[in-house]
Amino acid sequence: MDPLHGLPPAPLWGQWTGHIGRGAIVAGVVLFALAAVLWIAKRPKLARVSFYTATLSLFTAFGSLIALFVGDQFQYDYVFGHSEAKAALIYKIAGVWTGQQGSFILWAITTGFFAALALRASKMYERWYGVVTSGFLSVLCAILAYESPFNLMKEAMLNGKSFVPPTGAGIPSTLFNYWVIIHPPTIFLGFGALIVPFAMACAAMLERNATDWAKIVRPWALSGLAILGLGVCMGGLWAYETLGWGGFWAWDPVENASFIPWLFLAALAHGLIVQITKGRMIGANLILGGLGFIAFVYGTFLTRSGLLDDVSNHSFASMDRSALVILRIVLIGVSAGFLGLYFWRGRALASQVEPDTESGMRREAFYRFGTLMLFLLGVVVALGMSWPVVTALRTGSGKRVEEILYHRVIIWFFIPAMLGMAVAPFISWRSMGRRELIMRVANVFSLSLFITGMVLVALQGPDWGLAGSWHETVNAPIGNGKLPAVPVIALLLLLCTFVAVTGMWRAIESAKQAKSSLGAFISHFGFAVLIGGLIVSRGLERKEEVFVQAGSPATTSLGYTLVFKDFSKPDMSDRENKALFEVTDRNGETFEAQPGLYSIEQGGEADWQVWPHIQRYTFHDVYFALHKPVTDIWEKPATFKPGETREEGKVTVTFLKALTEGEPGTPGAKFGGLFRIKIQEREGEPLKSYDTAPMMTLTENGVVPELAQAGPHLFAMVGRMDAATKSVDLRLMFQKPMYPVEIYTKPLTGLVWLGTGILSLGGFMAAFARRTRSARAAREAKSPANPPLDPNAPVPAS
Repeated sequence: MDPLHGLPPAPLWGQWTGHIGRGAIVAGVVLFALAAVLWIAKRPKLARVSFYTATLSLFTAFGSLIALFVGDQFQYDYVFGHSEAKAALIYKIAGVWTGQQGSFILWAITTGFFAALALRASKMYERWYGVVTSGFLSVLCAILAYESPFNLMKEAMLNGKSFVPPTGAGIPSTLFNYWVIIHPPTIFLGFGALIVPFAMACAAMLERNATDWAKIVRPWALSGLAILGLGVCMGGLWAYETLGWGGFWAWDPVENASFIPWLFLAALAHGLIVQITKGRMIGANLILGGLGFIAFVYGTFLTRSGLLDDVSNHSFASMDRSALVILRIVLIGVSAGFLGLYFWRGRALASQVEPDTESGMRREAFYRFGTLMLFLLGVVVALGMSWPVVTALRTGSGKRVEEILYHRVIIWFFIPAMLGMAVAPFISWRSMGRRELIMRVANVFSLSLFITGMVLVALQGPDWGLAGSWHETVNAPIGNGKLPAVPVIALLLLLCTFVAVTGMWRAIESAKQAKSSLGAFISHFGFAVLIGGLIVSRGLERKEEVFVQAGSPATTSLGYTLVFKDFSKPDMSDRENKALFEVTDRNGETFEAQPGLYSIEQGGEADWQVWPHIQRYTFHDVYFALHKPVTDIWEKPATFKPGETREEGKVTVTFLKALTEGEPGTPGAKFGGLFRIKIQEREGEPLKSYDTAPMMTLTENGVVPELAQAGPHLFAMVGRMDAATKSVDLRLMFQKPMYPVEIYTKPLTGLVWLGTGILSLGGFMAAFARRTRSARAAREAKSPANPPLDPNAPVPAS
């Protein structure tokens, strides 16, 4: 029978929309390349027309793809793989960027968007800025032309005509969450912003002018820093709400691919302050201007190449071979070209800086130190991200760096960087003595000590926080030793509080004096609040795993009693299915927890998906993660010899003897064994003993096992018996499935959300202030009453 029988033919609008999208991408390849050629040929007006038209073509392709998703045009391979007819409209739109091609086109339009916005501000750097941005966007469009999201499904075509399947595969189950609607567009806006510092740095070196670029690029670097930082934080919040392991960040290689560019961009933002104010750090800033972009291209190559498939929870499907070759060429070309350009032109520009002859304690030295810490931290994380590839090349099998090793290494950079953030705002650009500095920070540090002490006292409640944490240890940052956890957490919390108080203190002062610096201090305050929340919520969390059955209460040492009532849906494959728990805390207060649990079929086996339930309170979260049902005591049948005993949790099994009934080898004969099962049914109660004799019966159709009762909760079944050794294979199954539930109490988790908001707000305020100031300076520079300033003269910072 014709598999396409009864399917409607593809509508004309769907066909034309696909043609328009495909043509727009090809137009992007040509027009961006033409723009680059025109800029090289010094035809800027025509180059701008070509560039803006090419950018519009990218948005046309993106809009065409959205239309195909919204219109359920499942004859397209990409639409079929990432959408379904029953999905809500907003999830159909979000499906556009849940796959490889869609995320690439999102990267292309955000890059084009920022490149076009910054084009007018590029001024004397326009020519080479345009060449670099146009060249890169042309290559991105070429990748999309090779691996197009507008390819038709061969299975949906007959005699040259396309037919529309009734539905598609849908968004991958792990992405079916409201965060998929807002997180990818946000973080890709940050990725797109990376093109501006990269292209400006290249243009500055090609124009042999590394002075003016700093003021021009600064607002764009701050904008990218704020947006990318918000996107990274959103990713952590998404992980916390959906992955079910109770944390925000696991140092996954794919997570690091977005964090590393943020670190390099943060280093650039601080380095530019020194260059604008003192005229130094020119060479370092040129390198940092390109590093963020190069790091993201490298991370994109790793995640799309399939090299991280076995070590990451977030890896993507491997790219088309031709498209991957293009991306590899882009990575090599961008990296080698930028470094070659720096050694050709950049070093000479950096060497023109006057040597630093000032001595004493100055803000410049702290900015240099902070920039160095951010840069080194980015390098360390990049090495960790690359380690699976290194080990795969050496041993044939990739191995990721564990979270604990990241923590042991990063603390060496974190502590000095936080001290610098806390102290630097009180140091002037002129030289100052140590005594003067101590006098400036004494009050702030004393207030920080007081606040930290008050927080630690408040965290001593019986339900969460420090309760139960005094005996715990953490790995020392060097050697194999252990350190008590609470003092380490207290020290880290003090550092965060010190930075937060400094940020708020200086923000209040700036609001009265230099409002342009207000955003920077607010962002530092938000960063400290965010990191403090991460440290406390993870470092002082308490966790317990219990197993529950429907209708049977389970009590935890954390003081919670759980009663699993039922599931909200009869169909376990329903994405909306929730497990309904009645939870009572130690104070007798009751609430209903509804963690999600459903299964999808993957390769003929059930693949269980879980969504945690988070009960939020003012100062802590109670986090419930339900896991797939457990039906057997052991994953595989256990082999017992007569007299052998095994323990598994609260169950002890002893094989007493083998049993046989009837004539061996004849129908009706039975064989099996007598087992003694000892179970601790409730915490603190003695073991209860049950004897059970599971048997197998020989029939004309083979051996048929029989279930035997093994106490009130278990069934026993034998699957094989060795006549020579009398050993048997035993399965011990729960009469009702057991569900593992992980319960966490996580103090001060709300600070993570609060800090994210404040950090983002401060970043956008800083970017807007610098953009406004740059625009005002440009207008004044054009005014006849204001002669052009010497570009090499130091500019006072505010």
